[in-house]
Amino acid sequence: MTDTTAATNATHNEAGERVVISPADFGGGAPMEVGRKGVRDKKLIYPEMGFDAATLCLGVVEIDPGHHSPLHRHNCEEVYYVIEGDGEVEQGDERFPLHTGDAVLNRVNVDHRVFNTGDGPLRMAVVGGIMLVPLLPTWPTDSPYEILEPTDEA
Repeated sequence: MTDTTAATNATHNEAGERVVISPADFGGGAPMEVGRKGVRDKKLIYPEMGFDAATLCLGVVEIDPGHHSPLHRHNCEEVYYVIEGDGEVEQGDERFPLHTGDAVLNRVNVDHRVFNTGDGPLRMAVVGGIMLVPLLPTWPTDSPYEILEPTDEA
């Protein structure tokens, strides 16, 4: 008989690699939220969260009504899946409506941001390519994100 209690509570495999992260352990402090009100960028499957994924990272972005993520770009593709809410994604000079259940592709180095145009929170799962520091010195910042607008604190 298998001990299901041990399996249920495990977060690492036998090799010591992290497999599961729970909401209480999600990380914050991503460039999307630093110095901004109304935007939370939760790190889930990221190297700094104890995962050694080779090519992908996963986060959840939450944007309060009337707020938006900063205009930014990065040196990898990124996809959004809208878990909840309504908004618009801006890519370059165009805006496109977003609703619960929609998915978005942000292409490499295309300026983009997301606006919450609804009455409740806009919550999105975000999957992107690993953006490693070895991109430097050709990447224009010391972060894998290039934020293109000032913070709320500026």
